[in-house]
Amino acid sequence: MDNITSQPAQLRLAIAPGVSSSQLSALLALQRAEEPEVSIAFSEVAGDELLDGLREGRYDVGMSLQGASDPALETQSLWIEHMAVAMPLRFPLLDQASLTIADLQNYPIFRWRDEACSSLDRRLLSLQAADQQNLQYVTSFEMMALWVSAGYGVGVSAQSRIKHAHGWGVSMRPLDDGSHEIVTHLHRPQGQANPVSERFERRALHVAQAQGA
Repeated sequence: MDNITSQPAQLRLAIAPGVSSSQLSALLALQRAEEPEVSIAFSEVAGDELLDGLREGRYDVGMSLQGASDPALETQSLWIEHMAVAMPLRFPLLDQASLTIADLQNYPIFRWRDEACSSLDRRLLSLQAADQQNLQYVTSFEMMALWVSAGYGVGVSAQSRIKHAHGWGVSMRPLDDGSHEIVTHLHRPQGQANPVSERFERRALHVAQAQGA
C-alpha cells in the first residue's frame, strides 16, 4: 500500500558565489526536465558556510569553487572554466589575439573576489609592487563588467561570462601565459547519499562531460 504520509522529494542545494552560471543553468534545466516532482530548496552561501552546512546536515548537495579534503565529505570535480581578459570595445590591446598578465600591468584591473583563482591572483598581485591601487576588487561580475565597459580598465574573469557580456560593451581576449582556470566542485556528505542527490550528481557529471566533449 502507498504511504500517503510520505513527504514530497526535495533536494536541499547550496551554491557558492562564483560557480559558472551557464553550466549550472543547464544542470538545473536537466534536473527539472527529468524529475519535475523534486522540489529544490536553494541557498546561496559562502564557501566555508556551505561546507559547514553539509557537515551539519543542513544541505544535501553543495557546489563551489573550493576543493575539499575532508573525510566527512565527498567531493567531485565537475566543469572547468578558463580565465580571460575583459576589455572595453575600444582599447589599445584589442589588436592582440591573446594577452599575458604582464600586458595588463599598466591598466587598472578589476577582479570579482568570489571567482577566486589562486594561480591567477598570485600573478596579478605580483604586478602591484609599484602601485597598490592597480588591482581593484568588486562585489559581482556585473559590477566588473560595468567598470570595464565604461572604459575604466580591464577585468579578469571566466571566458563564458565575458562572452555573455559582449552586448554590454565588453570584449574578450584569452590569457596565454599559464593555465589559469576555476573548477566547480560538487560536495555531499560522506556515506549519507540519498537517491535524489545521487541522481543530481549523475546529471552534474553528464553536463560536465558534455562541456568537455
